[in-house]
Amino acid sequence: MCFRLVYGDFEFHLPLPFEGHIEERLLGIVSQTEPPQAAERGRNDLARRIVDVVTAILEGELLPPTARQLKYAVAIARELSLELPAEVIQYREAMAVFLGTYAEQYRRRKGYLKSIARSESADPAARQGDLS
Repeated sequence: MCFRLVYGDFEFHLPLPFEGHIEERLLGIVSQTEPPQAAERGRNDLARRIVDVVTAILEGELLPPTARQLKYAVAIARELSLELPAEVIQYREAMAVFLGTYAEQYRRRKGYLKSIARSESADPAARQGDLS
């Protein structure tokens, strides 16, 4: 058996493939009959908590990026000569995609540039040879 989220009289339903022990606990909550008031409170509490979680998930897609994400994205864009798309600046989810796409390339480049700087500073003769 599988729990399903059903929307009104429409033909739409979403299967919810819970693990067996979770499904048993849910079934216990929704099928409680005694005492009726306590059972109703339990079902209402469950419904409220489900609504809170689903709302947080869906609203999370519309949250703005954090200040740290913005700072990192600007550094990446400068280093890689990229333009930051408007949705990346506005939405955390788009920001996550941008960072996931370019962060590794940025880190490789920054690591490469740092290793060149370290090797040049470690070998003064090589540095003098470049000046002549």
